[in-house]
This record gives sequence, C-alpha cells and structure tokens, in this order.
Amino acid sequence: MVELPPPIGPGPSPFVPEHLVDLFLRPNRFFTSQLALGRTPYAVLVTWALGMTSVIDRIDMRIMQAELRNDPARWQVLESLIGTWPRVWAFVLGGGLVGGALFWWIGGWWCRVRLRWSGAPSPDKRLPRLLFIYSSFVFAGPAVLALAVQTLLYPTYIAAYKAESVFSILVALMMFWSLFTTYKGALALFPVSRGRARLWFVALPAVFYFLLAGGGALLYSAAV
Repeated sequence: MVELPPPIGPGPSPFVPEHLVDLFLRPNRFFTSQLALGRTPYAVLVTWALGMTSVIDRIDMRIMQAELRNDPARWQVLESLIGTWPRVWAFVLGGGLVGGALFWWIGGWWCRVRLRWSGAPSPDKRLPRLLFIYSSFVFAGPAVLALAVQTLLYPTYIAAYKAESVFSILVALMMFWSLFTTYKGALALFPVSRGRARLWFVALPAVFYFLLAGGGALLYSAAV
C-alpha cells in the first residue's frame, strides 16, 4: 500500500488532461499520484456524472419497456417527460443529484465491503468512495459526453435512442473497462490480495454485466 496524503487536501486537479489520460489508460498512476481527489468540487462533479448516467439508463429502460409492450400510453408519458432536449437535460441534471448521492453512500459502502473481502483489514471510509466514483467516471464521463453530442445530432432523445448509434456501444465497453480501473486502483491504494480483488472487482461484476446485457437483449429480441 502506498503512502498517500489525506483524501481532502491541496494537490493538482484530477481533471488536468494528463491525469484524465492516466485515469482511462494508466489507473495505477492516477490513483498513486498526489492528486486532490477528495476536494469537494472534483468529487461532486464525478459523483454527479455517475448519477446522471443512472438517470440516462433509467430513461433507456423506460423506452425499451414502451417498445416491448407497444403501449401508446407509455409513449405519451415519455413524450411529456423527455419529448424535448431541455426536458431531458432537466430530468438528467436534477435526477443526477439524487442518484449521485445514492452512489456515493451505497456504492462507496459496497466498494469498501469488497475491499475488506479482498484482504484490506480496515479501509478508510472516504477513500473507497473516491476509488468507486473516479473509476466509475471512466464510463460516466463518456456517457454524459455522448448525451451532449446526441443533443446536437438528433431532434429528440427518443430519435437518438432509436438510431442505435455507436455511443451506446462505446459506453457499454467503458463500463467493462471501469472494472479494470477499479481493480488497479484497489491494488494501488489498499493492501488487498490480487486473486480476491480480481474476483470481487472484475470477475463477478463482469458476469453481472453480461447477464444484465444478455437479459435485456433476450427480452428485446423476443418482442421484435
């Protein structure tokens, strides 16, 4: 385990391009650098992005349900909620605050539990949360960026969803890559067993993602 300064304190911004490259490509270097990961503006931003991603996922789920059931009433509700881009962004930004708070507390707690099961005897309560939200930013950041690009390219979010663009594939791939990021961060920050960390931070979450993706694809193909 490396010696790190307190999670809250002075240090370079993690959002300097060089450090973002480290996060996405060299997570071990990112988490062992003397970065101000715990400074409130930075932590709030990445947590908010994660919360916004959860809202986007929820919108996608509602659209899929409307497609599966072919229910005009569901489409009318969706049109009233996300029929225009300002409504979508209001929904995503507002819901992201609530979702981000839940991810900070519940997701951070679950990350700490997995660290203990991986061999870290008594993980600091704040550092696992920072590990969780920054590693999750690997897919949350691209997801929010993709939404911004779709806003410029498509007249409505429903049109963007039906276009089945490369954005959804990219975000899905980044979700799997974030597992590797979390694993490398856990090794860098905590005295964990490599084998157990691979199990709790890579293998089991990857199986869960595959089952989740496979179940959604099966339902969609059966309906079509």
